[in-house]
Parts: sequence; C-alpha cells; structure tokens
Amino acid sequence: MPSYCPFCGAQAPDEARFCMKCGRERPATPAAPPQPAAPPPPAAAPPAGSPPPGAPPFAAGPGSPPPPGYAPMPAAPAGPSPLGLFFGRVARGDRAGSLKAAVWPAGLIVALAVALAIPRYGQGDEDYVGFVDRLRIALAMLLQAVGGGFEVRAATPGGMNTGGYGGGSAYGDTYGDFDPGGAQGHVTLSLIPLTVTVLWIGALILGARAVRRQGGGLEAAVRISVVSAAAVLVLALYAQPEIQGVEVHSSPVLAALGALLIALVTTGAVLQRDVAAQWLALRPAAQSLVRAAGTAVRALAVVLLLCALIGFICYANADGVHGKGLLVALPLLPNIALLVLSVSWGGTVDYDLSGQADVFGSGGEHGAFGLGDLGDGLGGWAVTGALATGLVCALVVGLLAARRSADRREQVTAGGLFLLGYLVLTGMCGLSSEVSGGVSDLGGRGTMELAPSVADALLFGLLWVGCAVLVAPYLLRMTGHGGGPGPGPGAPAYPPAQTPYAPPPGTAPGPGPYNPPPGATPPPGPQDPSAGMTAAPEAYAPPTGTPPGPYIPAQATAPAPEPRRRRPALVWGATLVAALVLGGGATAGVIALMDRHNDDPDTSDTSDTSDTSDTKNTENTTSTEDSGAEPAQERVGDHTAPTVPDGYRMVADTAGFALAVPDLWERQGEENHQITYSRSAGDAELKIGVTAGAPHTSYENSKALEKTADADRRGYQQIQLSANTFQGRQGARWEYTYEKGGVTIHVIDQSYIAEDGTEYAIQVTERDVDWVAAREVFDTVLSTWMLNDVD
Repeated sequence: MPSYCPFCGAQAPDEARFCMKCGRERPATPAAPPQPAAPPPPAAAPPAGSPPPGAPPFAAGPGSPPPPGYAPMPAAPAGPSPLGLFFGRVARGDRAGSLKAAVWPAGLIVALAVALAIPRYGQGDEDYVGFVDRLRIALAMLLQAVGGGFEVRAATPGGMNTGGYGGGSAYGDTYGDFDPGGAQGHVTLSLIPLTVTVLWIGALILGARAVRRQGGGLEAAVRISVVSAAAVLVLALYAQPEIQGVEVHSSPVLAALGALLIALVTTGAVLQRDVAAQWLALRPAAQSLVRAAGTAVRALAVVLLLCALIGFICYANADGVHGKGLLVALPLLPNIALLVLSVSWGGTVDYDLSGQADVFGSGGEHGAFGLGDLGDGLGGWAVTGALATGLVCALVVGLLAARRSADRREQVTAGGLFLLGYLVLTGMCGLSSEVSGGVSDLGGRGTMELAPSVADALLFGLLWVGCAVLVAPYLLRMTGHGGGPGPGPGAPAYPPAQTPYAPPPGTAPGPGPYNPPPGATPPPGPQDPSAGMTAAPEAYAPPTGTPPGPYIPAQATAPAPEPRRRRPALVWGATLVAALVLGGGATAGVIALMDRHNDDPDTSDTSDTSDTSDTKNTENTTSTEDSGAEPAQERVGDHTAPTVPDGYRMVADTAGFALAVPDLWERQGEENHQITYSRSAGDAELKIGVTAGAPHTSYENSKALEKTADADRRGYQQIQLSANTFQGRQGARWEYTYEKGGVTIHVIDQSYIAEDGTEYAIQVTERDVDWVAAREVFDTVLSTWMLNDVD
C-alpha cells in the first residue's frame, strides 16, 4: 500500500526506507493485518502554510515554521586568514636552515671587525684602547653599511663656562657659550662602507641559495631576514663601548631596520626566482625591464671594479700610506671607485669645512677637486689617464647594453638604470662629520663634508652614458659581432622562414610530401603557393646530381655576395679616438664654461647690484632688517670719521677695523681670531670674529651654525635669521635667546663678507632683562664700524 513522506509529502511504496523525492529516511510503520481491498480514500488537502507536494522542506513561505524534523546545517567555523596562514608557516618552518643562512652575514661582520681591531693604530706599548674596545668601535663603524650610525659623546655633562657669556672659538663660538675643553658635546661621523654592504648582501645570497635548494619559499625569506636583523641588533648593542669618559653610540634600532629591509629584498628575490620567472614569462614588458636592470647591475659592477683597482693603486702609491692605511681603505673600495669615476668623467669631488673644531681646524674652506686640479698636481699624463678611464667605463656600459639587449628600447633602459644606480651610489659614498661642544680632548663646533658632486655626476653621466649607448651597437656591427636590433648576438633569435616545400623541424629526410624525388614536380596543394600558375621548369627543378632533399627554388640557392669586412683594429682605433675627442672635448667645454661662470664677477648675486647701483647716494646709509634705528655708517675705504655719540669713544683695533665702544669698555684680549670688548667679566660683551677667506655667504654659515645651536643651547628661541646687506655687502642678521643657569641670555649678531673675502661677525651678548642698553651698544657699533684706522 503506498504511503506518503511526512517531510515532503511525496508518495512512496511502503517497503521504501528512504523517500525517493527528498532522500530522508521514512519512519517505520508497524505492519497492519491484511485488509480487504478498498479504494483509497481521497487525499486530504495539506494544512495551510505547509509546502506543496514535491517541494523541499525549506520551500515554505516567509514566516512559516520549518516542517517537523527539519534541522538546519550548522555553520562551518571561520578559518584563519591568508596572512595568518602565512605567518603560521613562517613560525613552523625550518628554523635550523634559516639560522644557518643568517649566520653567513653576521659572521662576515664579526670577521671584518676582528681584522680591523688587531692593529694598535700607533698606541705604542701603552694600550689605552684595548682589543675588545677596538673590536666594538670597529663593529660600530662597519654597521653603518646596513643603516647604523656612529656618534661619540661625552659620558657625563661637563661644566659650562661661567666667566662670561662668550666662548673662545674663532668662528663657531662667536655664536656660542661653551668651553670646548669641558662642555658636553658630540662628534658624529657618517660614512657608509660600501664594500661591507656588498659583501653582506653576497653572504645573504649564499645562505638563501642553500635554503632554496631545500625547497624554501617566501616564508623562509622572512625567517632569514628576521634572524639577520636580530643578529645585527645584538651586534649594534654590543658596539657601544665607554672608554675614558667617552661613549660610542651605534644607533641599534636603525641598523636593525636597515638590515631587515635589505635582507627581505635580497632573500625574497633569491627564493622567489622561479616564481618570478614564470610571472615574467607572461609579461614581456616587465621581463624586458628586469633584463635591462640585470644588464645595468653587471655594468655597474664591472665599472666600479675597474675604478676601485685604479683608485686603490693610486692610494697605495701615495706618500705616507702604510699597511694600516691600506687595511682601512679596503672597506671603502666602492667609495674610492665612485670618486675616481666622478673625476674621470669630468665631475668634481667637493669638500666643505666650516666652523671651529680641533678635528679640522678653524675658519672655513670650500673647494672642489677635478681634472684641472689633477693636472696641476700630477701633470697632463694624469689627466689623459683619467679621461681614458672614463672612456673605457663608458664603452663597458654601452657594449654590455648592446650585447645583452633585445632592441634599442631595452638598451636605452639599461643605460638609464645604470645612470640611476650611479647617482644613488654617488649620493651615498661621501663622508660627513659634525662636531658640537667638547668630547674628551676634542672641542669646538663645525661641520665637514667630502663627497662627489651629484649635479656633476648627473650632467657628465648623461653625456658619457648617452654617447656610449648610442655608439656601441654600431661599433659591434662594424666589427662583425652583431649587436642592436635584428638577428645577431644582441637580438632575440627568430626561427628561419620555411619554404613552401621545406619539412618542418624534426622531419626525417626521405621521400614524402616535403621531399619529392629527383625530377618530380611538387604536388599542388595548400603547401604549394604556385598551384594553378605557369612557372618555368628551372624555377623548381633541382639540378642534376643533387641528392634528394627539401625542395628549394633555384633563385634562393644563389650565394649572396659576402659583405666587405672592415679591419677590426682600424675600426676600434677610430672609434676610441672619436669617443675620446667627443667625450673629452665636451667635458673640457663644460668645465671651461663652469670656471668662467665662477670667475666672472658679473654673475654674482644681483641683489648686491641693486643695493649698490648709486654709491654716491648710499655711502651714508645702512640696509638692515630692523626699523631703521641705526645711525648712518661709513662705507669701506671712506676715511671720514663717523659721528660718535656721547658716552662712547672711537677705538682703532690692530685687527684692521675701527668702531665706537662705551667709555668704560676695554679690549679684553684676542683668542682664536676673536676680539672681545667688555666692561668686566660677566657683563655684556662685544665680540668681533674675523675669518679670512670665508667659503660661504654669511647667511649660509649662520644657517649651518643654527643647527648646532638648536641642539646645544637649552631653551633656544630664534628671533630672526635672515639675509641682509651691510655697507653694500652681503650679510646676515641673527638674533636669538637661550637659557643659562635660569637666566635668559639675549644674543644679536651682524655678519658680512668684506671685499677682500674676510668675514666679520659683530655680536653683542647680554641678559635679556638688560637688553635695551645692549641694543644701543650694538646699534652704535654698526653705525661707526669701519675697516680702516682712525686717528
């Protein structure tokens, strides 16, 4: 007797265990005694809200309760995110293999530090700085290769000079109040040893390749990078010794972050090489860019290796260089190479000294070393050798770009990437140092910089690299080595065009549709483009005696005339001479124009011209940033005595200037080219700093000194710092306050550069509560200032 499913209402036989409609198990019904056959009663109408027959149990209308026995499926638990899965694999991966890979770069840094710590560096029998301290200092120096720093500070704050408001330096302490011998200060040194950077990256590559052979992926790159950064952090924390009251700081956090970033990029590139190759295979443009970058890196490595060899040989042959000096130069070989390349291509190596410090003297000096200075010091052959070095380096770049590039676009891209890398390294290879206050026996305040000119590197790099990329492909073609676009070593290989009857590659020789026997006519068909056309028999009949082979038309078998080969020696010689003439001539022309611009007085700042256009009407005027409260002043060279106010007297100083000072003020003395006038110790002071041959404008020097003033003076507050014109000359006005012993000190300074290049800094210092009288002294000094003796 048929029955109905209680879940979906479908009719099913009594013996069926499962519903054939919804698949649910039907409840068992007790067997009933046989009944006489009777017609089945009519099916009752389903209750309201129940699903129609044949409908699934969840097909009820909205708001209707589910049918009896229906239970919703439980929701699957949320799994971890892809980022969580990735870091899970990082944590559960091969830690031992990652640790072994990270040992390589850390061990390299330690080994180099040990090698640098072995020499005593002239200490003699008394080992003031022991081996362990030298090792820690060497570690601090080497960790600059991955982003660390090197700073020397006084271990404890020193006493401040309470004898007055002024210090004793000629240039920097004109604006300061610290005693260099006892004040707290710091000395920073910024020098990236690029040799160590290259070796550290090479060690990472070796370790990552070993992990790649074991199947490591991107997770292994993260593990190696984290372990390498942790090792650098530990070494940087160790590389902070304290020696005889002096502390060395190595910036551990910056070193660890730099190491982490470099390691992630390096190990990720090594371990994901195969994945990247598959991704690039589908993107020709990106593949061309990567290939050009590889060419640029190879060219940069070859060029720097050549220049480093030349620079190291020149340095080793210099006077006074011994074994220890050569050892110190080894970590700086790429730095030396970039200096050599910059000079060889016509650029300059700039040096800039400013301020007063025991490390590099007093005053200021600015200059540049280029081909002209090289010729003056070593002669014309040195200039010829430098230009030849630049020519060879440019040709290396051009030839590598021509032989390894698929087309002209890729050649230009390789040249551009080489120039970009050269500029980045040029900006990193310099040396800079800053001294502020006193550290042990060192004192003063100033800065020192030595670095190639990035602007010159861009200018001459464009000239040399552009010419090399343009000429190198044609040079390779003339010498028969191919290059450039088209078939040859410098272009991608394309399959040779097949004749209509030539067999496809891999077809065995013998009779067949592609190898007709001798004397047979090629069958017409899709393979014969000449089907249906009348052709001369000699156009396709093979000559008598020719062995069976692919059918080739007769005109295609005629040998092409062999091109005339040029003599390689003559071509190379002419190219070298032409490149030398073009590159050297262009370099010399640019240098000559730059020298002419620097020597031409008409190219100076036009602000001076506007201020001194009418000397007769401006002899007795003063242009400053103030409200015009300063009385009239005399111009340099005018022997007319100025008007001296009551309570002041005119003094003629032996330093070559004259000015009016209060009657009770006396000359207290001169120290480090700085003359001081005051009434007594502790009162207001007038200081005149004299610096011969100032390399910068007064405004530039004031801006540079403010950087150290802001760091060294407690409560420093600038009132004004601006360029102005004093007695028709470029000058600067600097006014500020700072806190000393709970007292606010007020300082004002007027500096300018005279016609002979000497800079004069006129400064008045007084307590802020007594500033009105001190400002009157300052205004009177400026109004009576002269650079000649007064009777």
